[in-house]
Amino acid sequence: MNILFICSGNTCRSPLAKAIMAQKLKVAKINDRFEIDSAAYSFPTSSNATHEAREAIRIKYGEDLLASHRPKRITPALIQWADIILVMSGWMKEGLPLSKTFTMGEFAGGSGDISDPFGQGINTYLQIADELSEAIDKIIPKLLK
Repeated sequence: MNILFICSGNTCRSPLAKAIMAQKLKVAKINDRFEIDSAAYSFPTSSNATHEAREAIRIKYGEDLLASHRPKRITPALIQWADIILVMSGWMKEGLPLSKTFTMGEFAGGSGDISDPFGQGINTYLQIADELSEAIDKIIPKLLK
């Protein structure tokens, strides 16, 4: 199954979600059942994941899993590749196939957007990483059905 995470610039939330999900799937020994990618809804805001996103992942997992992340914009090929598209904010559903596009909150069984931490400090990034982790804990069992 192909999972695509989308945020505004592909430097904060979607790379965090991709790294967190990859680690959870690896620990559960089911990573071979999924392909995960991330992209920007708008244009990427830099050429790497933000320093704070990289640091949040390093704190949570003991290594910089985003060191090689290079932001990219969503493309028609990525949209076609994805079985499920998980966006961080409801407005990002615009122009995407509604049959396979959901906010993280919706797909996790709740509602609401994942706040954009861009420009905030490490504590905000750690809070967002925890929020994403909790949502992913609810999303993985749904994907396995």
